[in-house]
Amino acid sequence: MRAVLGGVVLVLLFVLVRSSKIFDGSLVGISPIVFGYGALFAAGIVTSELFRPLLAALAPSSRFVMVALMAGLVWFAIEQARLAGTIPDAVLGLNRPSASAGGSQPPPSTRIPVAWDGVYRAVAQVNKTSLGVVIDTATPLVILQYEEAERLGFEPQKQEFTTRLTVSDRKINAALYLLSSVRLDGIELFGVKGAIAQKGALQTSLIGLSFLNRLSAFGLANGQMVLRQ
Repeated sequence: MRAVLGGVVLVLLFVLVRSSKIFDGSLVGISPIVFGYGALFAAGIVTSELFRPLLAALAPSSRFVMVALMAGLVWFAIEQARLAGTIPDAVLGLNRPSASAGGSQPPPSTRIPVAWDGVYRAVAQVNKTSLGVVIDTATPLVILQYEEAERLGFEPQKQEFTTRLTVSDRKINAALYLLSSVRLDGIELFGVKGAIAQKGALQTSLIGLSFLNRLSAFGLANGQMVLRQ
Protein backbone atom coordinates (compact mmCIF):
# COMPACT_ATOMS: atom_id res chain seq x y z
CA MET A 1 0.00 0.00 0.00
CA ARG A 2 2.84 2.39 0.84
CA ALA A 3 4.39 1.81 -2.58
CA VAL A 4 1.05 2.46 -4.33
CA LEU A 5 0.53 5.70 -2.41
CA GLY A 6 4.08 6.80 -3.20
CA GLY A 7 3.52 6.15 -6.90
CA VAL A 8 0.28 8.15 -6.86
CA VAL A 9 2.05 11.08 -5.18
CA LEU A 10 4.83 11.04 -7.79
CA VAL A 11 2.32 11.02 -10.65
CA LEU A 12 0.41 13.93 -9.11
CA LEU A 13 3.63 15.91 -8.65
CA PHE A 14 4.58 15.27 -12.28
CA VAL A 15 1.19 16.47 -13.53
CA LEU A 16 1.43 19.54 -11.29
CA VAL A 17 4.88 20.41 -12.64
CA ARG A 18 3.79 20.01 -16.27
CA SER A 19 0.68 22.19 -15.83
CA SER A 20 1.84 24.80 -13.32
CA LYS A 21 2.21 28.41 -14.47
CA ILE A 22 5.00 28.81 -11.92
CA PHE A 23 7.36 27.03 -14.27
CA ASP A 24 6.89 29.78 -16.88
CA GLY A 25 8.38 32.37 -14.53
CA SER A 26 11.72 33.01 -13.01
CA LEU A 27 11.03 31.15 -9.77
CA VAL A 28 12.65 27.96 -11.07
CA GLY A 29 15.32 29.65 -13.14
CA ILE A 30 17.79 28.20 -10.67
CA SER A 31 21.15 26.55 -10.91
CA PRO A 32 20.92 22.95 -12.15
CA ILE A 33 23.18 22.01 -9.25
CA VAL A 34 20.57 23.30 -6.79
CA PHE A 35 17.85 21.50 -8.74
CA GLY A 36 19.93 18.31 -8.74
CA TYR A 37 20.46 18.32 -4.97
CA GLY A 38 16.78 19.13 -4.43
CA ALA A 39 15.74 16.20 -6.61
CA LEU A 40 18.25 14.01 -4.81
CA PHE A 41 16.83 14.97 -1.41
CA ALA A 42 13.25 14.36 -2.55
CA ALA A 43 14.22 11.01 -4.06
CA GLY A 44 15.82 9.99 -0.76
CA ILE A 45 12.63 10.75 1.16
CA VAL A 46 10.45 8.84 -1.32
CA THR A 47 12.88 5.91 -1.31
CA SER A 48 12.96 5.67 2.48
CA GLU A 49 9.15 5.63 2.62
CA LEU A 50 8.66 3.06 -0.13
CA PHE A 51 11.27 0.68 1.25
CA ARG A 52 10.89 1.31 4.99
CA PRO A 53 10.31 -2.39 5.92
CA LEU A 54 13.47 -3.41 4.05
CA LEU A 55 15.55 -0.54 5.40
CA ALA A 56 14.44 -1.20 8.97
CA ALA A 57 16.17 -4.57 8.85
CA LEU A 58 19.52 -3.02 7.84
CA ALA A 59 22.24 -1.55 9.99
CA PRO A 60 22.27 2.29 10.13
CA SER A 61 25.34 2.56 7.88
CA SER A 62 23.89 0.14 5.31
CA ARG A 63 20.57 1.99 5.44
CA PHE A 64 22.27 5.30 4.63
CA VAL A 65 24.23 3.77 1.74
CA MET A 66 21.08 2.15 0.31
CA VAL A 67 19.04 5.38 0.42
CA ALA A 68 21.88 7.43 -1.06
CA LEU A 69 22.43 4.90 -3.86
CA MET A 70 18.76 4.69 -4.83
CA ALA A 71 18.32 8.46 -4.61
CA GLY A 72 21.36 8.95 -6.82
CA LEU A 73 19.95 6.52 -9.38
CA VAL A 74 16.66 8.43 -9.46
CA TRP A 75 18.44 11.77 -9.95
CA PHE A 76 20.70 10.27 -12.65
CA ALA A 77 17.65 8.91 -14.49
CA ILE A 78 15.99 12.34 -14.38
CA GLU A 79 19.13 14.04 -15.74
CA GLN A 80 19.59 11.48 -18.52
CA ALA A 81 15.94 11.83 -19.52
CA ARG A 82 16.36 15.61 -19.68
CA LEU A 83 19.49 15.37 -21.83
CA ALA A 84 17.78 12.89 -24.16
CA GLY A 85 14.89 15.31 -24.70
CA THR A 86 12.30 13.23 -22.86
CA ILE A 87 11.86 15.99 -20.25
CA PRO A 88 11.81 19.43 -21.92
CA ASP A 89 14.15 21.99 -20.38
CA ALA A 90 11.16 24.32 -20.06
CA VAL A 91 9.73 22.01 -17.39
CA LEU A 92 12.90 22.29 -15.33
CA GLY A 93 13.37 26.04 -15.87
CA LEU A 94 16.78 25.58 -17.50
CA ASN A 95 18.34 27.14 -20.62
CA ARG A 96 15.94 30.04 -20.38
CA PRO A 97 16.35 32.99 -22.80
CA SER A 98 17.26 36.36 -21.28
CA ALA A 99 14.38 38.58 -20.25
CA SER A 100 13.31 41.58 -22.30
CA ALA A 101 14.45 44.98 -21.04
CA GLY A 102 12.89 48.36 -21.62
CA GLY A 103 10.00 46.91 -23.60
CA SER A 104 12.15 46.15 -26.65
CA GLN A 105 12.44 42.58 -27.86
CA PRO A 106 16.07 41.38 -27.59
CA PRO A 107 17.46 38.76 -29.97
CA PRO A 108 16.91 35.18 -28.80
CA SER A 109 19.58 34.00 -26.39
CA THR A 110 20.17 31.14 -24.01
CA ARG A 111 22.50 30.19 -21.17
CA ILE A 112 23.65 26.60 -20.92
CA PRO A 113 25.01 25.52 -17.52
CA VAL A 114 27.97 23.20 -17.25
CA ALA A 115 26.90 19.60 -16.71
CA TRP A 116 28.09 17.19 -14.04
CA ASP A 117 30.89 15.93 -16.32
CA GLY A 118 32.32 19.38 -17.08
CA VAL A 119 30.88 19.85 -20.57
CA TYR A 120 27.98 21.98 -21.81
CA ARG A 121 25.03 19.69 -22.48
CA ALA A 122 21.65 20.75 -23.81
CA VAL A 123 18.59 19.47 -25.62
CA ALA A 124 18.50 20.58 -29.25
CA GLN A 125 15.99 20.07 -32.01
CA VAL A 126 17.52 18.95 -35.30
CA ASN A 127 15.02 18.86 -38.15
CA LYS A 128 12.29 19.36 -35.50
CA THR A 129 13.32 16.27 -33.47
CA SER A 130 14.78 16.52 -29.95
CA LEU A 131 18.10 14.99 -29.02
CA GLY A 132 20.78 15.49 -26.39
CA VAL A 133 23.87 17.37 -27.57
CA VAL A 134 27.16 18.77 -26.31
CA ILE A 135 28.23 22.30 -27.26
CA ASP A 136 31.78 21.94 -28.59
CA THR A 137 33.61 25.04 -29.83
CA ALA A 138 36.45 22.85 -31.17
CA THR A 139 34.18 20.97 -33.59
CA PRO A 140 33.73 22.46 -37.08
CA LEU A 141 30.19 21.21 -37.80
CA VAL A 142 27.00 19.99 -36.18
CA ILE A 143 27.84 16.28 -36.01
CA LEU A 144 25.15 13.72 -35.33
CA GLN A 145 25.90 10.49 -33.54
CA TYR A 146 25.19 7.51 -35.83
CA GLU A 147 22.22 6.01 -33.94
CA GLU A 148 20.71 9.46 -33.34
CA ALA A 149 20.91 10.14 -37.09
CA GLU A 150 18.97 6.95 -37.72
CA ARG A 151 16.34 8.02 -35.19
CA LEU A 152 16.02 11.39 -36.96
CA GLY A 153 15.18 9.63 -40.23
CA PHE A 154 18.54 9.76 -41.96
CA GLU A 155 19.94 6.63 -43.61
CA PRO A 156 23.61 6.68 -42.63
CA GLN A 157 24.06 3.05 -43.65
CA LYS A 158 23.80 4.21 -47.27
CA GLN A 159 26.55 6.81 -46.92
CA GLU A 160 30.30 6.68 -47.41
CA PHE A 161 32.15 8.11 -44.42
CA THR A 162 35.04 9.60 -46.33
CA THR A 163 35.29 13.05 -44.70
CA ARG A 164 37.84 13.43 -41.90
CA LEU A 165 36.77 15.81 -39.12
CA THR A 166 38.63 16.93 -36.02
CA VAL A 167 36.67 16.44 -32.80
CA SER A 168 38.41 17.63 -29.63
CA ASP A 169 41.82 15.93 -29.79
CA ARG A 170 41.11 13.26 -32.39
CA LYS A 171 39.86 12.72 -35.92
CA ILE A 172 36.77 10.81 -37.01
CA ASN A 173 35.24 9.75 -40.31
CA ALA A 174 31.91 11.33 -41.21
CA ALA A 175 29.41 11.84 -44.02
CA LEU A 176 28.45 15.44 -44.78
CA TYR A 177 24.84 16.59 -44.65
CA LEU A 178 22.91 19.86 -44.83
CA LEU A 179 20.51 20.01 -41.87
CA SER A 180 17.18 21.70 -42.50
CA SER A 181 17.05 23.31 -39.04
CA VAL A 182 18.88 23.32 -35.73
CA ARG A 183 17.26 24.83 -32.63
CA LEU A 184 18.66 25.48 -29.17
CA ASP A 185 16.02 26.88 -26.83
CA GLY A 186 14.77 30.06 -28.59
CA ILE A 187 17.59 30.13 -31.14
CA GLU A 188 16.80 28.47 -34.48
CA LEU A 189 18.91 28.43 -37.62
CA PHE A 190 18.07 26.95 -41.01
CA GLY A 191 20.27 25.28 -43.58
CA VAL A 192 23.06 24.37 -41.14
CA LYS A 193 26.11 22.47 -42.38
CA GLY A 194 26.33 19.16 -40.57
CA ALA A 195 27.61 15.61 -40.70
CA ILE A 196 26.89 12.11 -39.44
CA ALA A 197 29.69 10.39 -37.57
CA GLN A 198 30.71 6.88 -38.53
CA LYS A 199 29.17 4.21 -36.32
CA GLY A 200 30.95 4.02 -32.97
CA ALA A 201 32.89 7.26 -33.48
CA LEU A 202 30.77 9.43 -31.14
CA GLN A 203 28.72 8.80 -28.03
CA THR A 204 26.88 12.14 -28.15
CA SER A 205 25.90 14.49 -30.96
CA LEU A 206 27.86 17.75 -31.10
CA ILE A 207 26.89 21.36 -31.84
CA GLY A 208 29.92 22.87 -33.53
CA LEU A 209 31.05 26.02 -35.29
CA SER A 210 28.75 25.70 -38.33
CA PHE A 211 25.98 26.65 -35.88
CA LEU A 212 27.93 28.79 -33.39
CA ASN A 213 29.66 31.01 -35.98
CA ARG A 214 26.28 32.11 -37.35
CA LEU A 215 25.31 33.60 -33.99
CA SER A 216 25.97 37.23 -33.11
CA ALA A 217 27.88 36.11 -30.01
CA PHE A 218 28.80 33.04 -28.00
CA GLY A 219 31.15 32.46 -25.10
CA LEU A 220 31.52 31.75 -21.40
CA ALA A 221 30.15 33.93 -18.61
CA ASN A 222 29.91 32.97 -14.93
CA GLY A 223 30.51 29.33 -15.75
CA GLN A 224 27.75 29.18 -18.36
CA MET A 225 27.85 28.95 -22.15
CA VAL A 226 26.00 32.03 -23.44
CA LEU A 227 24.59 31.99 -26.97
CA ARG A 228 22.95 34.96 -28.68
CA GLN A 229 21.36 34.94 -32.12
